[in-house]
Amino acid sequence: MSYVFNHLDLIKQAVSRFPFGLITDVDGTISQTAPTPQQAKISPLCHYYLSNLCHHLALVAAISGRPAMEVRDMIKIEGMVYIGNHGLERWAGGRSEFSKDVQDYFGVIKTVIEELTPLLSIEGISIENKGVTATIHYRICHDHQLAERRILAAIEDSSQAKRLRIIQERMAVDLLPPVEVNKGTAILDLIREYNLQGGICLGDDLTDVDAFRAIHAACHDLDFQGFAIGITSQEMPKKLVEEADFILEGVNDVERFLKWLSQTVLEPS
Repeated sequence: MSYVFNHLDLIKQAVSRFPFGLITDVDGTISQTAPTPQQAKISPLCHYYLSNLCHHLALVAAISGRPAMEVRDMIKIEGMVYIGNHGLERWAGGRSEFSKDVQDYFGVIKTVIEELTPLLSIEGISIENKGVTATIHYRICHDHQLAERRILAAIEDSSQAKRLRIIQERMAVDLLPPVEVNKGTAILDLIREYNLQGGICLGDDLTDVDAFRAIHAACHDLDFQGFAIGITSQEMPKKLVEEADFILEGVNDVERFLKWLSQTVLEPS
């Protein structure tokens, strides 16, 4: 894996292109991974540099598995674009806008959560209803492997869950509509909408693989130069490592990188 700070000259070439965009995941990227989603906080330094970058880049966006309004309330930076539910939802004009392909799945998610309610009897498991998706968390379970097996068995027994896309992430299992909309399609939409010529994407988990592949597709198919940067952790998925162009070692390194990026975009050309 290639370390970002050994390749700043190459990254600087992309940053010099205009319009340029920065797209970042939230949990595990600009926020330390917390025992529960409610306990997670944005790094103050990441917040400072992202706020600064909003004044100098064509696009600064956060893309997360959380609901879009929750992402907005968590980051609280005017001028940022907020995309939630793994690309299925965007905060715009003071409200959430959902992909037209997912409208039929709100009821399915509600029914699946009801079917999976017995899982809540296992200490440490929680089920997060995010409207059009759901996430089963088990980070605070005593035995992670046993919890994961029980969750997957319960999903297998659920009649409605069979209609959904199941993704095993870091100490969590996501249940998503089986549609061709994800972080990657959302990023390609942003690249086209803002006519980006360059960009960087930061991410740390399995659904960020789609985001990284989108960056590479844009480099191949469009007039675009960009890089996918993986944020390392002990739980970093192998697939993400394979798709990343470069790596940063945790949220503290992301802070350093955003500082460098802020300084770079302010340099006279």
